Amino acid sequence: MLNLPDPIVQSLKIHETSLLDVSLDVKRDDLIDPIVSGNKLFKLIDHLSEFKKLNAKTLITFGGAYSNHLHATAYMGKKLGIKTVGFIRAEAHELERPTPTLADCQKWGMQLEPISRSEYKLKQTSNLVMALSEKYEQPYWVPEGGAGTLGVKGAERILDGVDQSQYDVVVAACGTGTTISGIINASEPHVQVIGVPVLKGATWMFDEIKGNLSKQQQNWDLALDYHFGGYAKQNSRLLGFIESMNNQYQLPLDSVYTGKAFFGLIDLMKCGKIKKGSRVLFIHTGGLQGNRSTSS
Repeated sequence: MLNLPDPIVQSLKIHETSLLDVSLDVKRDDLIDPIVSGNKLFKLIDHLSEFKKLNAKTLITFGGAYSNHLHATAYMGKKLGIKTVGFIRAEAHELERPTPTLADCQKWGMQLEPISRSEYKLKQTSNLVMALSEKYEQPYWVPEGGAGTLGVKGAERILDGVDQSQYDVVVAACGTGTTISGIINASEPHVQVIGVPVLKGATWMFDEIKGNLSKQQQNWDLALDYHFGGYAKQNSRLLGFIESMNNQYQLPLDSVYTGKAFFGLIDLMKCGKIKKGSRVLFIHTGGLQGNRSTSS
Protein backbone atom coordinates (compact mmCIF):
# COMPACT_ATOMS: atom_id res chain seq x y z
CA MET A 1 0.00 0.00 0.00
CA LEU A 2 2.90 2.38 0.65
CA ASN A 3 4.72 1.76 -2.64
CA LEU A 4 3.56 4.79 -4.59
CA PRO A 5 3.23 4.51 -8.37
CA ASP A 6 4.61 6.93 -10.93
CA PRO A 7 2.45 10.05 -11.34
CA ILE A 8 -0.73 9.56 -13.35
CA VAL A 9 -1.26 12.71 -15.42
CA GLN A 10 -4.37 13.61 -17.43
CA SER A 11 -4.01 16.42 -19.98
CA LEU A 12 -7.13 18.52 -20.42
CA LYS A 13 -8.05 20.86 -23.25
CA ILE A 14 -11.20 22.66 -22.22
CA HIS A 15 -12.86 25.77 -23.62
CA GLU A 16 -11.20 28.20 -21.21
CA THR A 17 -7.69 26.81 -21.67
CA SER A 18 -8.02 27.00 -25.45
CA LEU A 19 -9.09 30.64 -25.31
CA LEU A 20 -6.22 31.61 -23.00
CA ASP A 21 -3.53 29.41 -24.52
CA VAL A 22 -3.07 27.65 -21.17
CA SER A 23 -1.86 24.05 -21.01
CA LEU A 24 -3.53 22.15 -18.20
CA ASP A 25 -2.54 18.81 -16.68
CA VAL A 26 -4.20 17.05 -13.74
CA LYS A 27 -2.11 14.82 -11.48
CA ARG A 28 -4.67 12.12 -10.73
CA ASP A 29 -3.70 11.10 -7.24
CA ASP A 30 -7.30 9.93 -6.80
CA LEU A 31 -6.29 6.91 -8.92
CA ILE A 32 -3.51 5.69 -6.63
CA ASP A 33 -5.89 3.31 -4.85
CA PRO A 34 -9.69 2.73 -5.07
CA ILE A 35 -10.17 3.47 -1.35
CA VAL A 36 -7.30 5.49 0.11
CA SER A 37 -5.62 7.92 -2.24
CA GLY A 38 -4.62 11.49 -2.85
CA ASN A 39 -3.18 13.69 -0.15
CA LYS A 40 -4.75 11.58 2.59
CA LEU A 41 -2.36 8.73 1.83
CA PHE A 42 0.67 11.01 1.44
CA LYS A 43 0.00 12.69 4.80
CA LEU A 44 -0.31 9.33 6.58
CA ILE A 45 2.89 7.74 5.25
CA ASP A 46 5.34 9.20 7.75
CA HIS A 47 2.89 8.95 10.64
CA LEU A 48 2.58 5.21 9.96
CA SER A 49 6.36 4.88 9.84
CA GLU A 50 6.66 6.66 13.20
CA PHE A 51 3.90 4.46 14.66
CA LYS A 52 5.93 1.39 13.73
CA LYS A 53 9.22 2.89 14.93
CA LEU A 54 7.74 3.63 18.36
CA ASN A 55 6.13 0.16 18.64
CA ALA A 56 2.81 1.84 19.39
CA LYS A 57 -0.34 -0.27 19.65
CA THR A 58 -3.23 2.12 18.94
CA LEU A 59 -3.44 4.89 16.37
CA ILE A 60 -5.75 7.69 17.53
CA THR A 61 -6.88 10.65 15.46
CA PHE A 62 -9.64 13.23 15.06
CA GLY A 63 -12.27 14.07 12.45
CA GLY A 64 -15.81 15.02 11.59
CA ALA A 65 -18.65 12.96 10.16
CA TYR A 66 -17.44 13.35 6.56
CA SER A 67 -13.68 13.22 7.17
CA ASN A 68 -11.57 11.84 4.32
CA HIS A 69 -8.72 11.58 6.82
CA LEU A 70 -10.70 9.29 9.15
CA HIS A 71 -11.81 7.22 6.18
CA ALA A 72 -8.22 6.75 4.97
CA THR A 73 -6.88 6.07 8.48
CA ALA A 74 -9.48 3.40 9.20
CA TYR A 75 -8.80 1.66 5.90
CA MET A 76 -5.03 1.72 6.38
CA GLY A 77 -5.51 0.38 9.90
CA LYS A 78 -7.47 -2.56 8.52
CA LYS A 79 -4.87 -3.22 5.80
CA LEU A 80 -1.89 -3.03 8.14
CA GLY A 81 -3.45 -4.70 11.19
CA ILE A 82 -3.36 -1.51 13.29
CA LYS A 83 -6.03 -0.73 15.89
CA THR A 84 -7.52 2.69 15.11
CA VAL A 85 -9.64 5.06 17.17
CA GLY A 86 -11.41 8.16 15.88
CA PHE A 87 -12.49 10.98 18.16
CA ILE A 88 -15.53 12.30 16.29
CA ARG A 89 -16.90 15.83 16.42
CA ALA A 90 -20.44 14.69 17.21
CA GLU A 91 -22.91 13.90 19.96
CA ALA A 92 -23.41 10.23 20.84
CA HIS A 93 -26.91 10.12 19.31
CA GLU A 94 -25.52 11.32 15.96
CA LEU A 95 -23.50 8.11 15.65
CA GLU A 96 -26.64 6.01 15.88
CA ARG A 97 -27.14 6.84 12.19
CA PRO A 98 -23.59 7.24 10.93
CA THR A 99 -22.74 8.91 7.65
CA PRO A 100 -21.48 6.58 4.90
CA THR A 101 -17.96 7.76 5.78
CA LEU A 102 -18.26 6.75 9.43
CA ALA A 103 -20.08 3.53 8.55
CA ASP A 104 -17.05 2.53 6.49
CA CYS A 105 -14.74 3.43 9.37
CA GLN A 106 -16.71 1.16 11.70
CA LYS A 107 -16.76 -1.63 9.11
CA TRP A 108 -12.97 -1.45 8.92
CA GLY A 109 -12.62 -1.73 12.69
CA MET A 110 -12.17 1.86 13.82
CA GLN A 111 -13.52 2.55 17.29
CA LEU A 112 -15.52 5.80 17.24
CA GLU A 113 -15.55 8.06 20.30
CA PRO A 114 -18.05 10.94 20.02
CA ILE A 115 -17.05 14.17 21.74
CA SER A 116 -18.84 17.52 21.90
CA ARG A 117 -17.86 20.41 19.65
CA SER A 118 -16.42 22.31 22.61
CA GLU A 119 -14.22 19.40 23.72
CA TYR A 120 -13.23 18.70 20.12
CA LYS A 121 -11.77 22.18 19.77
CA LEU A 122 -9.37 21.40 22.62
CA LYS A 123 -8.17 18.09 21.07
CA GLN A 124 -5.45 16.57 23.31
CA THR A 125 -5.70 19.39 25.85
CA SER A 126 -9.24 18.24 26.67
CA ASN A 127 -9.45 16.35 29.97
CA LEU A 128 -12.32 14.29 28.53
CA VAL A 129 -10.33 13.26 25.46
CA MET A 130 -7.32 12.27 27.55
CA ALA A 131 -9.50 10.33 30.01
CA LEU A 132 -11.16 8.41 27.17
CA SER A 133 -7.81 7.67 25.55
CA GLU A 134 -6.49 5.97 28.69
CA LYS A 135 -8.44 2.81 27.86
CA TYR A 136 -6.37 2.30 24.71
CA GLU A 137 -2.96 0.64 24.80
CA GLN A 138 0.19 2.58 23.84
CA PRO A 139 -1.51 5.30 21.78
CA TYR A 140 0.07 7.20 18.92
CA TRP A 141 -1.69 10.46 18.10
CA VAL A 142 -2.15 11.70 14.56
CA PRO A 143 -3.35 15.35 14.36
CA GLU A 144 -6.64 16.14 12.62
CA GLY A 145 -6.28 15.79 8.87
CA GLY A 146 -2.89 14.12 9.20
CA ALA A 147 -1.36 17.51 9.97
CA GLY A 148 1.88 18.32 11.77
CA THR A 149 5.51 18.05 10.74
CA LEU A 150 5.16 14.45 9.56
CA GLY A 151 2.06 15.26 7.53
CA VAL A 152 3.89 18.09 5.76
CA LYS A 153 6.87 15.81 5.13
CA GLY A 154 4.59 13.23 3.54
CA ALA A 155 2.87 15.86 1.41
CA GLU A 156 6.25 16.87 -0.02
CA ARG A 157 6.21 13.56 -1.90
CA ILE A 158 3.23 14.70 -3.96
CA LEU A 159 5.61 16.30 -6.44
CA ASP A 160 7.92 13.25 -6.59
CA GLY A 161 8.27 12.20 -10.22
CA VAL A 162 6.85 15.46 -11.54
CA ASP A 163 9.06 17.26 -14.06
CA GLN A 164 8.61 20.75 -12.67
CA SER A 165 10.43 22.30 -15.62
CA GLN A 166 7.21 21.64 -17.57
CA TYR A 167 5.03 23.82 -15.32
CA ASP A 168 4.67 27.44 -14.27
CA VAL A 169 1.78 27.03 -11.81
CA VAL A 170 0.64 24.28 -9.42
CA VAL A 171 -2.85 24.45 -7.87
CA ALA A 172 -4.38 22.35 -5.07
CA ALA A 173 -7.23 22.47 -2.57
CA CYS A 174 -6.56 23.39 1.08
CA GLY A 175 -8.25 22.32 4.30
CA THR A 176 -5.66 22.58 7.09
CA GLY A 177 -2.76 23.94 5.05
CA THR A 178 -0.70 20.76 5.49
CA THR A 179 -0.84 19.51 1.90
CA ILE A 180 -0.13 22.87 0.29
CA SER A 181 2.78 23.39 2.73
CA GLY A 182 4.38 20.17 1.57
CA ILE A 183 3.85 21.10 -2.07
CA ILE A 184 5.45 24.51 -1.50
CA ASN A 185 8.43 22.91 0.27
CA ALA A 186 8.96 20.56 -2.68
CA SER A 187 8.38 23.19 -5.37
CA GLU A 188 11.11 24.71 -7.49
CA PRO A 189 11.55 28.51 -7.31
CA HIS A 190 10.10 29.19 -10.78
CA VAL A 191 6.82 27.43 -9.95
CA GLN A 192 3.96 29.52 -8.51
CA VAL A 193 1.95 27.43 -6.02
CA ILE A 194 -1.68 28.45 -5.44
CA GLY A 195 -3.74 26.93 -2.65
CA VAL A 196 -7.54 27.13 -2.74
CA PRO A 197 -8.99 26.99 0.81
CA VAL A 198 -12.37 25.25 0.90
CA LEU A 199 -13.51 26.87 4.13
CA LYS A 200 -14.63 30.42 4.81
CA GLY A 201 -12.40 33.00 6.48
CA ALA A 202 -9.15 31.12 5.94
CA THR A 203 -6.79 34.08 6.32
CA TRP A 204 -5.32 32.24 9.34
CA MET A 205 -3.92 29.69 6.90
CA PHE A 206 -1.22 32.10 5.71
CA ASP A 207 0.50 31.97 9.11
CA GLU A 208 -0.11 28.23 9.41
CA ILE A 209 1.66 27.61 6.10
CA LYS A 210 4.55 29.96 6.92
CA GLY A 211 5.16 27.95 10.09
CA ASN A 212 5.34 24.74 8.05
CA LEU A 213 7.85 25.91 5.45
CA SER A 214 11.37 24.51 5.55
CA LYS A 215 12.80 27.76 4.14
CA GLN A 216 11.59 31.23 3.26
CA GLN A 217 9.69 31.03 0.00
CA GLN A 218 7.74 33.70 -1.84
CA ASN A 219 6.39 31.54 -4.69
CA TRP A 220 2.97 30.86 -3.22
CA ASP A 221 -0.41 32.40 -2.48
CA LEU A 222 -3.93 31.47 -1.40
CA ALA A 223 -7.12 32.13 -3.40
CA LEU A 224 -9.69 32.70 -0.66
CA ASP A 225 -12.86 33.29 -2.67
CA TYR A 226 -13.90 29.78 -3.70
CA HIS A 227 -15.32 28.26 -0.50
CA PHE A 228 -18.97 28.45 -1.69
CA GLY A 229 -20.15 29.50 1.76
CA GLY A 230 -17.94 27.34 3.96
CA TYR A 231 -16.59 23.86 4.56
CA ALA A 232 -18.76 21.18 2.90
CA LYS A 233 -21.16 23.89 1.69
CA GLN A 234 -22.33 23.64 -1.90
CA ASN A 235 -24.81 25.14 -4.34
CA SER A 236 -26.26 24.35 -7.74
CA ARG A 237 -23.52 26.30 -9.53
CA LEU A 238 -20.78 24.20 -7.96
CA LEU A 239 -22.64 20.92 -8.47
CA GLY A 240 -23.38 21.80 -12.10
CA PHE A 241 -19.71 22.59 -12.69
CA ILE A 242 -18.64 19.26 -11.17
CA GLU A 243 -21.16 17.39 -13.31
CA SER A 244 -19.97 19.11 -16.50
CA MET A 245 -16.30 18.33 -15.77
CA ASN A 246 -17.15 14.67 -15.28
CA ASN A 247 -19.45 14.39 -18.31
CA GLN A 248 -17.34 16.36 -20.78
CA TYR A 249 -13.79 15.57 -19.69
CA GLN A 250 -14.04 12.41 -17.55
CA LEU A 251 -12.65 14.32 -14.58
CA PRO A 252 -14.46 13.30 -11.37
CA LEU A 253 -14.38 15.94 -8.64
CA ASP A 254 -15.87 16.13 -5.16
CA SER A 255 -17.96 18.98 -3.77
CA VAL A 256 -15.89 19.46 -0.59
CA TYR A 257 -12.34 19.90 -1.94
CA THR A 258 -11.39 19.31 -5.57
CA GLY A 259 -14.57 20.70 -7.13
CA LYS A 260 -14.07 24.05 -5.41
CA ALA A 261 -10.36 24.14 -6.18
CA PHE A 262 -10.83 23.30 -9.87
CA PHE A 263 -13.61 25.88 -10.15
CA GLY A 264 -11.20 28.38 -8.60
CA LEU A 265 -8.47 27.42 -11.05
CA ILE A 266 -10.71 28.09 -14.06
CA ASP A 267 -11.85 31.41 -12.60
CA LEU A 268 -8.27 32.49 -11.86
CA MET A 269 -7.48 31.87 -15.51
CA LYS A 270 -10.49 33.90 -16.67
CA CYS A 271 -9.62 36.89 -14.48
CA GLY A 272 -5.95 36.86 -15.48
CA LYS A 273 -4.45 35.86 -12.13
CA ILE A 274 -3.09 32.83 -13.96
CA LYS A 275 -1.46 34.41 -16.97
CA LYS A 276 -2.17 33.63 -20.58
CA GLY A 277 0.21 30.98 -21.88
CA SER A 278 0.86 29.43 -18.47
CA ARG A 279 1.57 25.74 -18.03
CA VAL A 280 -0.59 24.57 -15.12
CA LEU A 281 -0.62 21.40 -13.00
CA PHE A 282 -3.71 20.73 -10.87
CA ILE A 283 -3.23 18.24 -8.02
CA HIS A 284 -6.29 16.00 -7.68
CA THR A 285 -6.21 15.25 -3.96
CA GLY A 286 -8.81 12.47 -4.01
CA GLY A 287 -11.66 12.47 -1.51
CA LEU A 288 -14.32 11.38 -3.98
CA GLN A 289 -16.01 9.30 -1.28
CA GLY A 290 -17.16 12.61 0.18
CA ASN A 291 -19.70 13.01 -2.62
CA ARG A 292 -21.97 10.33 -1.20
CA SER A 293 -21.64 11.75 2.32
CA THR A 294 -22.55 15.33 1.49
CA SER A 295 -25.40 14.28 -0.78
CA SER A 296 -26.90 11.79 1.66
